[in-house]
Amino acid sequence: MIDGLDRVLRDFIVESQENLERLDHEFIALEQNPEDKDLLADIFRTIHTIKGSAGFLSLTKLEQVSHYTEDVLAKLREQKLALDTDLTTTLLSAVDCIKSLLVTIEKIGDEGEAEVEDVVKQLQQITRGEKVSIADAATDKADTSRLKSQRVFSEENGQNALSESEEEGEEESEAGKISEVLEHVVASTVEDNRIHVDVQLLDQLMNLTGELVLARNQVVQFANKLDDKNFRAISQRMNVVVSELQETVMKTRMQQIKKVFGIFPRLVRDLSKLHGKNVNLVMEGQNTELDRTLIEAIKDPLTHLVRNALDHGVETPDIRKQLGKPPTATISIHAYHEGGLVNIEISDDGAGIDVVRIKEKAIKDGILSVHKAEEISKRDLINLIFRPGFSTASQITKISGRGVGMDVVKKNLDRIGGTVDIQTELNQGTTIKIRIPITLAIIPVLIVMIGHKKFAIPQVNLEELIMVQESGEKARSIEKVHGAEVYRLRGQLLPLVRLNQVLQLSSASSPAQGGSLNIVVLSSGEVRFGLIVDDVGDTEEIVVKALSSHIKQLSYYDGATIMGDGSVALILNAGGLFSATQLTAEELKKVEHAQKIEEQKKMGLVGAAEQRQTIVLFRIGAKEYYGVPLAFVVRLEEFSSSQIEYSGGREVIQYRNDILPLIRLEPYLNIASVPDPDTLSLIVFAVEKQIGLVVAEIINTVEISTHIDTETFKQKGILGSTIVEGHSVLILDIHGLIEMAYPNWYKKFFVSNLSEEERQSLTVLLAEDSMFFQNIEKSYLEAAGYTVITANNGNEAFEKLENYPIDVVITDLDMPYCTGFELTQKIKSSEQWRHLPVMALTALSGEEDRKKGLEAGIDEYQVKLDRDDVLGALERLILRSRT
Repeated sequence: MIDGLDRVLRDFIVESQENLERLDHEFIALEQNPEDKDLLADIFRTIHTIKGSAGFLSLTKLEQVSHYTEDVLAKLREQKLALDTDLTTTLLSAVDCIKSLLVTIEKIGDEGEAEVEDVVKQLQQITRGEKVSIADAATDKADTSRLKSQRVFSEENGQNALSESEEEGEEESEAGKISEVLEHVVASTVEDNRIHVDVQLLDQLMNLTGELVLARNQVVQFANKLDDKNFRAISQRMNVVVSELQETVMKTRMQQIKKVFGIFPRLVRDLSKLHGKNVNLVMEGQNTELDRTLIEAIKDPLTHLVRNALDHGVETPDIRKQLGKPPTATISIHAYHEGGLVNIEISDDGAGIDVVRIKEKAIKDGILSVHKAEEISKRDLINLIFRPGFSTASQITKISGRGVGMDVVKKNLDRIGGTVDIQTELNQGTTIKIRIPITLAIIPVLIVMIGHKKFAIPQVNLEELIMVQESGEKARSIEKVHGAEVYRLRGQLLPLVRLNQVLQLSSASSPAQGGSLNIVVLSSGEVRFGLIVDDVGDTEEIVVKALSSHIKQLSYYDGATIMGDGSVALILNAGGLFSATQLTAEELKKVEHAQKIEEQKKMGLVGAAEQRQTIVLFRIGAKEYYGVPLAFVVRLEEFSSSQIEYSGGREVIQYRNDILPLIRLEPYLNIASVPDPDTLSLIVFAVEKQIGLVVAEIINTVEISTHIDTETFKQKGILGSTIVEGHSVLILDIHGLIEMAYPNWYKKFFVSNLSEEERQSLTVLLAEDSMFFQNIEKSYLEAAGYTVITANNGNEAFEKLENYPIDVVITDLDMPYCTGFELTQKIKSSEQWRHLPVMALTALSGEEDRKKGLEAGIDEYQVKLDRDDVLGALERLILRSRT
């Protein structure tokens, strides 16, 4: 059967069967109306498609029959043949032959011993213009046998016997023909494992499943209150079955996003020619699946964003040449699953968004005052393009410039719980990142309470849960900045929102009474904040119900659900709740930066490198302690050791609807292995793709000095060692570790504009005084293929310029003896080295440093631990330097 065949062949057989069933009707219709050119063209295309696919799959006999059938159809299209009954019969015989071949392929995996010579011979004769009597040819063999039988009977019994023999022969022949036709029709039907189902029926099935999930929740909650083991076992079994049913039904609604992506090649081609631009469209992740309702909802927003990228973003070839860019621009669309969401990135390497023009337009339209325009962050300025009617276009074109579109994009995405974020650099390009849920029907949530009222928070927004004291010594972690409450979480300021105050509800306990606070840490797009609630309940899967038009206007809510006890709980919108904070993300960064500068002044470290870095501290075995920089960590999890599976001989687990590869330190750092306990801890990283580190116990997150011992433990996968909470701790180099475990990891996922040979031929001078950061940066640069020479400060870097052939310089900004600014000024003022591109890396992305760096001559500015951004910017910098 077809189970042993690959998916391509399976899809070909099913698709061909659907086309061939249609051909029977079309040939009959064509016989009745031979002048129908459109019908003939449809038939020709169908046979042509089968021929091409058969050739691709090396199905020789199938290709041969379809090829000669196509030749006959071509003669008909050219009016060199006239369609008659015999010709139609021959073509239908060819279709039957193709069906039979498909049946054979389905059953045994190849074409077998099937005979196609007779059909091919007849088609060739017709193509040559020879007259073929189809009826005679089809019955020659039967007639020969019949005449032989007649001859025997006539010799033995006389004329009467001959007549009887003739009658019997005719009856047998007729019965044989009917039997043969029926047998052929049945045999030539390929087993079809797919059926077409009306979309409304799927929606109804999904609604019924949702109601079943609600009933399941009520039964499980009721069973937990009863001391009846049998009933509890039944409810648990029901829980498992309903969960599996729910997952299966949801899969029936999933469609690949290529349904939307398919319209973009033609769109980009036509619009680029219309505007005289050269554009190369790159699309990745077309097999990413989404709920069908979301597929329809994102079609218009994505179309508008692609049109915007082509009209506003991409420059004409002559302007691109003046800017040192290739004349052909690139627009890329990339879709992928991450963290339970679908991410879609639309990028272009065009002009970028001019923030200055946005500011001027906002002032001119009265949206911002001059004073407010100077204070507002770059991010908030860019977000003004989502205002209805706002446009910076100097002229109206056929596809943009009327101030409509981006507000509709935002509105449509908000409607389905999506977010949109824009990253742009003038004359370098723009990336618009959209994040949307995979489905809106049934979602996992965390239940929280204010008083006796329940609320649901989608798990895709949930980061972590923490509990702090509101009074006493520990209350010092809650501070006030510009009158707004913040919590210092692992050294970073977290804005706080009290849910009872936002929703104007009475709390179970008054803040004045003191006690502990439950803080739910949430994320929405690029922002994080803490939501203070009275109590935290369990996680549940809920059915999302739409809100009435009155409540839908409130940004705090996404929908509602019915709980197991029959009560209604509102679903909270994280983005809407963050708008209730009095601090923006940009203001928080400024406060944190100012506080760090103040601390450095007190310690006499102004001008030195960043001194602190947060790590995740964990244990392997009984007494081995390790740490990994928190900046690389996506999630911390616990899981059962029974969940571990093997794929290709390597450990994996099923994680958030994907396969997560696992790493253990034991085989790479000579650690003695011990049997796994029932529960293991997991540190999840996102390095090109998510990967998990299996550890015995996650202890804490702590801050350490970046000046660690890098000499005692010189080994790949180790950055250095330090003392943390009385333990000797080795700090891991996650990039080096992944390269040890998966040597082709970076080659597999790294998308590069430079070839591997080009990167290997380039030498990077890395100036970094912190060995902690220097080892991390060197590790991922070498993993990308570059040769790296290091220097501990600006003076040492300048000396190495004189002794080594350097292609590009990467420097920290705050270094002793000679800062990155001073090093850049030396390079750019030198006739010998001014051509060298210079990239600056810092721990914080401050606008003041960026401005100062650009004045010093720095060509590129990135945050040092953002590996993907650093490597991508480095390639663009190298390519620009060559033009």
